[in-house]
Amino acid sequence: MRLVIVLMLLCLVGCAKDLTPGLVGCAENRPPEDECSKEPTTNEHNLNGPKITYLGVGGWLLDWHGEGLLLAPSFSNPSMPPIFVHANEQRIADYLPDVKNVKIILIGHAHYDHLLDVPLIMQRYAPDAIAYGNRTAGHILAVPELHLKHRFINVEQRMYRVHCATPQCYQANPDQWTKVDHVRFMAIQSQHAPHFAGVDLLEGSYYEDLKALPVYVRDWKEGTTLAFLIDLLDDAGRPAYRIHYQDSASNPPFGFPPLIADGKDVDVMIMCAASTSQVSQYPDALLRYLHPRKLLIGHWEDFFGNDLGRPPRLLRAQKEHQMLTRISTGFKDTRMVMPFPLSEVALRDDEP
Repeated sequence: MRLVIVLMLLCLVGCAKDLTPGLVGCAENRPPEDECSKEPTTNEHNLNGPKITYLGVGGWLLDWHGEGLLLAPSFSNPSMPPIFVHANEQRIADYLPDVKNVKIILIGHAHYDHLLDVPLIMQRYAPDAIAYGNRTAGHILAVPELHLKHRFINVEQRMYRVHCATPQCYQANPDQWTKVDHVRFMAIQSQHAPHFAGVDLLEGSYYEDLKALPVYVRDWKEGTTLAFLIDLLDDAGRPAYRIHYQDSASNPPFGFPPLIADGKDVDVMIMCAASTSQVSQYPDALLRYLHPRKLLIGHWEDFFGNDLGRPPRLLRAQKEHQMLTRISTGFKDTRMVMPFPLSEVALRDDEP
């Protein structure tokens, strides 16, 4: 009942906000100084070179050496308030890009807006994909009628833990990496920000396989939240690009990766804009730790019942402008990009 009341309050007091008309898409031209610092949106397509596609919410799609990597795809996006949720087959068919070559699906936590569409996508559109996530996600995907239990790997048990007892444990352990062809990744202990007024509305975990997919939104339990460090490897097995992905805001040091001795910097940091005001120093502390060349901002748009054929609006009940101003003034060496859903971003600006 508490969840229903809070969601109704959010409907009443939290309205989606339009983007500033004069700033829409301005970051594509990379103007001088801080002209786009308020809303650094882009809406680019058909880019050359290594790129990433923003799918909306926490979802991203990478193609590297002909191998696909999918991060938490979400297209169903029930209207507000989302009390009972189901995968929307038509929306998935309409908006999901070609993912036949996807071999890896990474799931940071098991809320409906990160996991609800995954079963259908694995069954119909990504037949070779293996999903990797926390224990709770595995118990949800183990629903017998899905026939997906054998296509899930629990990486929570070997994640990098941000609190440990010895200096050695802060070094990357080779056993923490999972390698699939030209991609390797490491799960990192993270944290889910409260949704509203310091309350995490969908906390909890599952400890045994479910018999049926949840319908009530509260039953899409979070589980242990994970961040991921992702390396795109060249033919010699060396990291050509290093990406840090986090699908929820968190307090430091949650989400911080271990020390890695190869000297490779983080090229791209992918952050979650939702609920940044509910935690401390996010993403500031992580930016100071990683020093990424580029910051991609996801989960920024109002996705409740959204129409992906129309311009997005800012997520309700958030303080995104405060966060964006803070980043643009404090981290001038990092290019900040807030892509439209279904648009592309080059992994590096210096590439054609």
